[in-house]
Amino acid sequence: MTARIGIGLVGAGRMGSIHARLIAGAVPEAQLVGIADLRLDAARRLADEVGGPPVFDSIDELLARTPCDAVLIAVASNGHLDAIRAAAGAGKGILCEKPLALTLADTDAAIRVAGAAGTRLQVGFMRRWDPDYLRAKARLGSGEYGRPLLFKSLQFDTEPPPPNYADPGVSGGIMVDMGIHEFDLARWLMADEVVEVHAFGSSLAHPALATVGDVDSAVVNLRFAGGATGTVELARNTTYGEDVRTEVLATAGSVWVGRLPLTHGASSSGGVGGTAGSIASDTVDPRVPRFEMGYLEQTRAFVRVIADDRPVAVTGADGRAALAIALAAARSMDEGRPVSVGGIP
Repeated sequence: MTARIGIGLVGAGRMGSIHARLIAGAVPEAQLVGIADLRLDAARRLADEVGGPPVFDSIDELLARTPCDAVLIAVASNGHLDAIRAAAGAGKGILCEKPLALTLADTDAAIRVAGAAGTRLQVGFMRRWDPDYLRAKARLGSGEYGRPLLFKSLQFDTEPPPPNYADPGVSGGIMVDMGIHEFDLARWLMADEVVEVHAFGSSLAHPALATVGDVDSAVVNLRFAGGATGTVELARNTTYGEDVRTEVLATAGSVWVGRLPLTHGASSSGGVGGTAGSIASDTVDPRVPRFEMGYLEQTRAFVRVIADDRPVAVTGADGRAALAIALAAARSMDEGRPVSVGGIP
C-alpha cells in the first residue's frame, strides 16, 4: 500500500472522538480528511484536537468536498441507515459503528444499498480485533479445548447514558446498544448460532430509564443451535469502573477474557501442551485503555481491505445476525417469555 486512504468521519460525539484520535495519531496508512456533524461546534472542537481537518454540517457536504475513499459512521444508531445510503451512493467504503440499523428491515436495506453500489460495508464489532479476544478465538478454533459447552459474558458500564439516548428509538436500548457486542461474541467464539433467548431486566438504580422504555440491568439466557447454552449480563451502574469479561467453557478446557483488577486473557487446557489444573494468563499493559487496540486494529484492517481491494472480515450479515439476537432479547424482556431468534420479523 502506497497512497494513504482518505477517511471522512461522520459524528463528533464520544465514539467519533475515539475514532478521530486513533486515525490521526496511530493509523499512518490513513488520513482523516474531514469531520461531519450537525453540531458544527462539536466538529470544530474535535478537528482542533486532531490536526484541523475541514468540518461540515452534513455527510453530503463531506462527500462532495473532500477526497475521501471511505467514511467511518459514528452518529447515533437511528442515523446509521441514512449515512450508509449517502456513502454508498457516493461509492465510498463504509465502516459503521454497530448496529447498522435498529430494525432487521432497515438492516437489510443497508446491506442491500451497499451491495448494489459495490461498496464495502464493515460493522464495528471492535472486540473481534482485540488481542485478548483474538487469542481466545484461536484457542477455541485449535480443537485443543474440545467442544464449547457454555458461553458467559458480561458488560458493566460505570453510568447510564442520558434517557434521550437510552430511548430504544434512538440507540436500540440496552440490548442493542450494549448487548449486541456480547451477542456477536457468542456467535463468533462459539462458532454457532443463537436460536432462542430468555431475558429479564429492571431499572432499580436508574428509574429514569424506564420512562423511555429502557432498563439499567439485564440478564439474557441463550440457547445455541448445537445444544450449547449461555448467559449475558448487562448493567449500567458499576462503582468500580468499566468491566467486560467473557468465558467459554469447553469439554477439554476453558478460555477467559477479563479478570479484575486487571483485564487480561487466560486459558486452561489439559490437552496437547497443557497440564491438567493449570491456568495460563496473558498480561496486558494497564496504561492502554480497554479496547483501544481493538478499535485501532479494526480501522487498520478496514484501511487495508480498501487499499488491497479485498472483502471485509466483519460483514453486514454478521451485524444482522447479532441484531436479531438483540431484538429477540428485547422482546423476551418486554413479554416475559422465551423468544425464538428466527421469529423476529
